[in-house]
Amino acid sequence: MAQKIYTLTPLTGVHIGTGEELTPLDYKIASKVGNLDLKKPTYWKFSNDRILQRLLGDKNEQAVSAFERASVDGNMKELQKFFQENCTNTKDTDYPCEVTHGFLKTYKANLGKDPHQNAAKVLQMYRTEGTPRPVIPGSSLKGSIRTALLNRYLADLSDNDYDFMQKDFDQEQKKSPRERNFNRYEERIQQKLFDYSDAKNDPLRAVSFSDCGFKATGTQLVGGLNLVSYNKHTENLEPVGAQIQAEVLRGELLGGKAISELCISINEKLQKAPFPLKKDGQPKCIKTITFEDIQKSCNYFFLNEFHGEYEKFYKQVNDGTEELILRLKNMLEKAVNTRGNFIIRVGRWSQVEFVTLEESFRKPETRIVKGKPLGYGGTRTLFDYDGKYVPMGWCILSEKE
Repeated sequence: MAQKIYTLTPLTGVHIGTGEELTPLDYKIASKVGNLDLKKPTYWKFSNDRILQRLLGDKNEQAVSAFERASVDGNMKELQKFFQENCTNTKDTDYPCEVTHGFLKTYKANLGKDPHQNAAKVLQMYRTEGTPRPVIPGSSLKGSIRTALLNRYLADLSDNDYDFMQKDFDQEQKKSPRERNFNRYEERIQQKLFDYSDAKNDPLRAVSFSDCGFKATGTQLVGGLNLVSYNKHTENLEPVGAQIQAEVLRGELLGGKAISELCISINEKLQKAPFPLKKDGQPKCIKTITFEDIQKSCNYFFLNEFHGEYEKFYKQVNDGTEELILRLKNMLEKAVNTRGNFIIRVGRWSQVEFVTLEESFRKPETRIVKGKPLGYGGTRTLFDYDGKYVPMGWCILSEKE
């Protein structure tokens, strides 16, 4: 088993979701909880159960009676007020996060509303069960690297093979909507590029990625994301959809210092173990993937796609956002040209271009408006970092000696 250890550094926000939405029934904004004073408004995720258990243990009859009244009446606003006011001990909390100015404004504006209608809902970040540590799972990293490998193998095809696959894709497009199945077509491409016909012989079975855990404090930020489009007349990025709030890993460009390590392992014995083919019975081994393949593919694919996104979406922006985008561009280009480094984009809101095949083989489903599908690529879901928009998911991996 060959192994390498990498340091993973988020550059922008990264969000791996749990599917859970948190409301002010689950968190509060305060600078101080118990004896811990962080000197600025902070998001504290708290535990309703621990708050109640503490109050029962302290025999706080007044607080328990207030909880029972709110529960019996089904008054969610009173329950929210109850938990917010009684979260007074650091043991009541799971973890703190810093907040953006925009999120703080949203929170204050919606605090008096019914929790079921509350616009201050926050998408929770994935964590290891039973701990407050935010995590990028190895499966998420593996999925991003799989995309990079597929696209580099696609680019390395001979002209004849590439044209044949392009014609196959065009034939799929010509089918009626009921018959068309791009997922099935993409599976055929993967089997061709990875040289397998049975999932048991997928070459990435021999490559494993450890989870990437981060410290629970000082690594997270809560803020809003907007669906935005570029207005060529004002040269601004302008919101065109409702805001979403989320917990994110706080990358360097968001003023953070989140950093972690992960191990990538390659099972060389599995790569060399022959298996019989069904047709002629001749033994064959799975396609070999090396550390160099991973690094080269990620740098090729992700930098290419970033440049395409930059040219199409960010290059002409003149609203203050361009400063952070240019810094991101420089950091990615420097990483690609540094030995032992490679770049990756991972997590939610990484955009369709970064999780599918290159444009000639891409036909993502989009929303239907007035009977017509919307085109993709004209909008981006970006993190609102105090008035400046930043794309999500960008990280650098650096090989450790």
